[in-house]
Amino acid sequence: MDRREVWFVLWLCAFAFLNAGCSDSNPPTYPASGKVSLTDGTPLSGGQIAFQLKNDPAAATAQARIAPDGTFQLGTYQQTDGALEGTHGVLVIPPRAPRTPAWEAEMQQGRSSSAATLQIDHRYFGFDTSPLIFTVTSDASKNHFDIRLEPRRSQSRGK
Repeated sequence: MDRREVWFVLWLCAFAFLNAGCSDSNPPTYPASGKVSLTDGTPLSGGQIAFQLKNDPAAATAQARIAPDGTFQLGTYQQTDGALEGTHGVLVIPPRAPRTPAWEAEMQQGRSSSAATLQIDHRYFGFDTSPLIFTVTSDASKNHFDIRLEPRRSQSRGK
C-alpha cells in the first residue's frame, strides 16, 4: 500500500469509529427523564442511574448522571438520546461522599445530606436486586419517572 491508501484506510476507520453510535441500524430510543429522591422527598444529589431491558439484558443500557436536584435525562447511544422502548430494570448508584473527619462526624450524627444519600438500600445497586421497574414507551409524555428510594434496611448480625 502506498501512503495515500494508508491514510485513506486510517480515515475510514476513524470515520467508522466516530459514527458507530449514530448508525441507523440501532433500535430507536425515546426521550426519558425523571427525578430520584429519598422517601422523605429529599433529592438524591448526584450519583448515577441506569435502565436495562428486562427481556434483553444484552441490549444497550440507558444511563445518566443524577443532577444535584435529583433530576436525570437518559441516554443510550448518545448522552441524552433516551432509552429503548420496553420494560426496564433500574439501578441507582449514589454519589460517593468524601471521607473526611467532618464527614465522619456528620455521618455519625446523621446531619449530612451526603450521609443521607449513602443510606439508600443496597438492593438498588444491582439490576438483579433492584425492585425498580419502569416502562419506556414511544410516547415521550409517559416517560417521566419519579423514583423514591427507601432507606437502607438494618441488618442483624450473627443470626
